[in-house]
Amino acid sequence: MLEDVFSVPTRALIRQGGRACFYRLVNTSPLLIQVQSGTKIVMADDKALRLEAGAYGLLPDYRPLTMENIPKAPQKYQTLALPVPRQLFEDAYLSMGSIAVPSRPVPASAPNLPEEAAALFDYCCQPGNLTRLPAAIAKARLMELITWFALSGAVLGQCQSPRLEDRLRQMIESDTAFDWTLGQAARAFNMSEATLRRKLAAEKTGFSEILSDTRMNRALALIQTTTLPMAQVALEVGYDSPSQFSARFKERFGVNPRHVRSGPEHFERIGAEVERSGADMLPG
Repeated sequence: MLEDVFSVPTRALIRQGGRACFYRLVNTSPLLIQVQSGTKIVMADDKALRLEAGAYGLLPDYRPLTMENIPKAPQKYQTLALPVPRQLFEDAYLSMGSIAVPSRPVPASAPNLPEEAAALFDYCCQPGNLTRLPAAIAKARLMELITWFALSGAVLGQCQSPRLEDRLRQMIESDTAFDWTLGQAARAFNMSEATLRRKLAAEKTGFSEILSDTRMNRALALIQTTTLPMAQVALEVGYDSPSQFSARFKERFGVNPRHVRSGPEHFERIGAEVERSGADMLPG
């Protein structure tokens, strides 16, 4: 039914126990979000967007973002995120006619979102609600929600020219546990390995870097949105060794993966060193 609209899960409930700052996070779909507990700070172009509990916002796709999630004791940090295909944003804005679309996609808040719009957001986030509808009706509901956000000031910026890196991220994200190789990627894009290396170098990146980064982004999402044991999270992103995975995660994000889920209290309880997230390095 809804496969025509969604290419990603209907919604994600993001929970985090320890304060942490994550650099260069890339969403492969625009996200409509509501911070339910704690504080979220999102940075792009050296500008910070601060969202407190109860606030709604919009996070763009394929834009490296710095995100700081700050729990407010005794509760964990919690955000509800609804991924929506970019095409629906473009269709909704076209139907609105007079909407001014920013030239660049940047995070945006939706202050004073009406109760009707908040109720629609909750409806769309409830598991099964949209999948029970005919695809055309589900699409209309999502476009209405996008319109409410736009009227409240949260407008998705224009789509940037698609990069090879973004296409490669999509391919890897489809199965992060798979043993991807440069040769497989080159064949998937109908080019030689040398051409793929050259094109990625022109984008100032490389295959191994994108593979590792996509896997770590996926691992972070699994830690924040599921209760999977860390050993299973490691397997889901292509690591047979939990210790190797933990080391790579800490190298990428600056914190131990267990700190993200359980917070510093967990480390104090077992007598380990409390991790410092480096979050204080960000302004605000």
